[in-house]
Amino acid sequence: MAVQEKIEKVSLEVKEKLETLGIEEQLVSEIEWCLGSYASDHNPAGLYEKTGVALEVLKNFKKSNPRKVSKKLIDDIEKTLKTK
Repeated sequence: MAVQEKIEKVSLEVKEKLETLGIEEQLVSEIEWCLGSYASDHNPAGLYEKTGVALEVLKNFKKSNPRKVSKKLIDDIEKTLKTK
C-alpha cells in the first residue's frame, strides 16, 4: 500500500473513531474536508496535520477511557505519521 493510501485509510479510521466516541465534532468536520480535498488534489498535507491533532486527542481520551481507544489504532496512527 502506498504511503498516501495509508494516511487516507488511517484518517478514515480516526474520523470514524471520533464519531463513535462522540467527541471533537469540529475536528471530524475538518478531517472530512481534508479527505475530500485529498480525493481531488492528492495532496495529503491536511490529512497529516489533522490526523496528528486527532492522535493527541485520542491519546488524552484513552487516559480516562482506556478500553474505548485501542492501542493498535494509536500505533497505526503514529506509524503512518512517521512515513510523512
